[in-house]
Amino acid sequence: MKRPLESTEKDALLPFDDSLEAAMQQGGQESPGYDFEPVDLNKKVHPAVLKLCTGEEYKVCGVFGVGGFSVVYRIRDQSGQQLAAKVISQRLYTTHGELIALREIQKNQHNNLLLLKLVGRLTNPPPGYTDEVLITEACGPSIRDVMKKARRETGNTKMCSLSMDNIKRIGKKIGDAMLHLEKLKLYHHDLKASNVVFTSNVKYEMDPNLTHPIITINDFEIIVIDYGTSLIHSNPGDPKPVKLVQPLNIRAPEVFMGLPYNEKSDVWSMGCLMAEMYIVKLLFRPNHNAPECEKDQSQFEHMVSRMNPTIPPEMIEESKQRGICTLNFKFLENHKEADNQYSLMKLMREEADSPLFDLLKFMLVFDPAERPSFAEVINHKFFAGS
Repeated sequence: MKRPLESTEKDALLPFDDSLEAAMQQGGQESPGYDFEPVDLNKKVHPAVLKLCTGEEYKVCGVFGVGGFSVVYRIRDQSGQQLAAKVISQRLYTTHGELIALREIQKNQHNNLLLLKLVGRLTNPPPGYTDEVLITEACGPSIRDVMKKARRETGNTKMCSLSMDNIKRIGKKIGDAMLHLEKLKLYHHDLKASNVVFTSNVKYEMDPNLTHPIITINDFEIIVIDYGTSLIHSNPGDPKPVKLVQPLNIRAPEVFMGLPYNEKSDVWSMGCLMAEMYIVKLLFRPNHNAPECEKDQSQFEHMVSRMNPTIPPEMIEESKQRGICTLNFKFLENHKEADNQYSLMKLMREEADSPLFDLLKFMLVFDPAERPSFAEVINHKFFAGS
C-alpha cells in the first residue's frame, strides 16, 4: 500500500483552485492521522473535493497513503463525519475480490475489520486514476506509519519498536480480526504493518535519547485494511488452489514451494508482523545484492537460517512433483544450526522478551499442517491478560 504511484499522467496537475494544496493554504483541513501524511506528497495532483455521479460531495482533508494501485484520502461528508475514500489507479487492477471481502464483512461485522460504507463513481478522478471509489469508515495511521514517524524524531538514527505491552494488545486484536476473516471463509494474503491501522490520530510517548527507543501508544483500537488481494476459501472437497500470493517478505513457505495456500498461510504473515513490531524491520528479507531472478531463493534461504526448521521430506517431494517451484533445495544438505548469526533468538534484546519469541516459534512453523490456527494463536500464553 505504500509503494509510490508512477502515474501515466504524473505531470498532469489539477486546476489550482480544485487542488488539495489550494484548500490547505486556505485554512487547513486536518483530520485524524493527518500528522502521519506521506512525506513529499504532491498536493497539486490531488483534489480538494471528491464529487460522485450521484451529486454527493466529500471534502478531502488529507491523504492516508499512496500505493501501486490506489490512493486513500481522508474525507469528510456533508454532515462532518470522518471517512476514508480509496480511489483506484488506471493500472491493470480489479476490485472484484476486495468488494467480495468488504461485503462479507459488512454482513458480518467485526470491530477490527474495515467497514464499507459506499461504492461509487467520481466525476473528478485525480490524474492517473479511474472513477471508481470505495468509501469506508475513517482510518488513522498504520503501525508502519507510527514506527517511521518515531524514527524521524530520532533524526533517522535509531530503530524505534513498540513496547511489549503494545505488541501484546495490538497483536491480540489482529488475531481476533484474522480469526473472524477465517470464519467468513476469506484469506487476506497481505497482512503487514502498513495494512493494520489505528482508528484515530494516536499519540505516543518515546524517549529518543535511549539506545533503543520504545514507543508506547495510548490507543490500541486497530482495524485490518486492504483486501485487494483477498480470496475466498475453496469449497470442501475441491482441490486446494496453487497460486503465487502474499508479498515476498511475508510469504508462507508452502507458497514459495509451489504448494497450495491454505488457512494457515495468513498465520505465517501475522508471525512476521508480530516480529516486525519488535525488531522494527522485516524478519525475513532476501540478500539485497541478489539479482531479481534469485530473490525467491535468497528469501527462502534466509527464512531457513532464521528458523532452522524441519521441512518434511514429503513437502519437498510434493513441491518437486508439482513442477511449479523454482527453488533449489540442495542448500538444505549443508544447513547447520550451530552459531547461526541469523538465528531468530539472536534478535532478542533481553530475557524478559522471551514470551514473544516463544509465540514466534509457535507461529512460524514451515509445515502448515503443524502451524497453529488463528484460534490457537490468540489462546497462546503470550496474549494472556490482553
